[in-house]
Amino acid sequence: MSTGCTTAWGSRIPRASVRQTILHAVSVFEALREPLGSCRAERSGILNRSRSPLLILISLAATPVRLLAQDPRVELDHVFITVRPGAEAEIAALRSAGLTVDSMVTRHEGQGTASVGVMFRNAYLELIWPDSTVSVEPQHAETARWFRDAEAWRASGQSPFGLGLHRMPGDTAALPVPVELEPAEWLEPGAAYELLRQPPDSLAAELFVVPPISAVPSWIERLRERSPELLQHPGGGDEVALVRIHGPPEHEPAAFLVLRPARVEMIRGSEPLLELHLTGGDRGQRVDLRPILPLVVVR
Repeated sequence: MSTGCTTAWGSRIPRASVRQTILHAVSVFEALREPLGSCRAERSGILNRSRSPLLILISLAATPVRLLAQDPRVELDHVFITVRPGAEAEIAALRSAGLTVDSMVTRHEGQGTASVGVMFRNAYLELIWPDSTVSVEPQHAETARWFRDAEAWRASGQSPFGLGLHRMPGDTAALPVPVELEPAEWLEPGAAYELLRQPPDSLAAELFVVPPISAVPSWIERLRERSPELLQHPGGGDEVALVRIHGPPEHEPAAFLVLRPARVEMIRGSEPLLELHLTGGDRGQRVDLRPILPLVVVR
């Protein structure tokens, strides 16, 4: 079990309701600000903080407008896969593929989920699952249902994936898609999560932008200093070069067609599949973790 501060993995929920959990990045950011001895207590305190109910809707257009080819304004921050409760088989599969999975399970009280993570120098992969032993608050019942449907993606038809993005350095202008801004008490004034799910995206992969203070570049060096073992993978692979998500048309979020984030591709396929392309490993190696996980690791 890791003794570092940054072993709490939490995912953004897939609905605009006020959340009772935190993003993985926020857990890391907050924990790394504290001395090592207070990490566990601080993490628990963060998970139980209340949320502001204020959600500001920015409707820039009734539907996203396609842009001419241009440099991307957002890029991959992290990706999650919704898996079966406990994730024992899935965690074992990741480790068999030569990936280091943090042994600390984070419980998202109020949301009814738990998760673990796999860290890289520029992004992370998260496994998240519905957990019947974790409380669900009434205002988050819809969120809990979303994760149950995502976990049962083979029967429900919902995408099991979620994409967290962050903006490119210096980019602060409004995005050219409808956005819901969700502020939070742990963020600096004016900062907020940008929720990109559109009404037609009922089965689509989750898509959102984390603010700079919570994005991977803001805390990865502290993770490297305090818990370097989480960034060392026996099978190789230092950074995420590309995430390629396969799936039917209804799994592609409308905003993705406009934003075209860097290091992320979505292509049509008959069933959900995530290709995780890593740098720093054996070139040409492919590890297919199906049917346990809809994941192929490429080095």
